[in-house]
Amino acid sequence: MKIILILVLFNMQSGSEVITAEFDDVEACELAALRTFQGVSAEVEMRPLEPAGATIAGTVIAHGNDGAELGMYSCNPARSDRREG
Repeated sequence: MKIILILVLFNMQSGSEVITAEFDDVEACELAALRTFQGVSAEVEMRPLEPAGATIAGTVIAHGNDGAELGMYSCNPARSDRREG
């Protein structure tokens, strides 16, 4: 099963940047997301997205060492257009 990374880097000056990539497993996807955010801030803290007290499954917010939000990502299984039957 392929895993799809959808990552958004927040940038108030030039606008947000969306990055997508495909991986063979969740661990590789999450490591790629971490490395991307480490390119912006050496220290990164990942926390689940929790709007209004509810968690959005699989969506994570990255915070820099100053507490600012760097972006968000999710690693989810790719959906296949093939239908078996």
